[in-house]
Amino acid sequence: MRRAERHTDEALAGSTRQWLRHLPAARRPIQLCTLFPGVAKGLAWSWREPPEALAALDDLLVDRRGGRGGFPRDVVRELRRLRHFCGRCPPLAAEDSSGMLALLRQAWPWH
Repeated sequence: MRRAERHTDEALAGSTRQWLRHLPAARRPIQLCTLFPGVAKGLAWSWREPPEALAALDDLLVDRRGGRGGFPRDVVRELRRLRHFCGRCPPLAAEDSSGMLALLRQAWPWH
């Protein structure tokens, strides 16, 4: 059950706008942010952790519960582009801490 809508649900949070600015122009999900600002906010927060971001994108792209209406075609394209972009990041081995910070900075330069 969803909570009642608020007027702030329509606005993009500052953290979401910052996330958008750090994405390459071709990867920015403008339609998603316009039509579903709450979903964009969740992605922006999960983007800090690559496994969480991938899981969030997968959850948005795959209907595991059945019966979802789905997103408009343009939004699905944007989510797929983000998924592809996020999936290109190199995997990080937990036991290999040398160079981990460099890999993170390469994948997410704003950190």
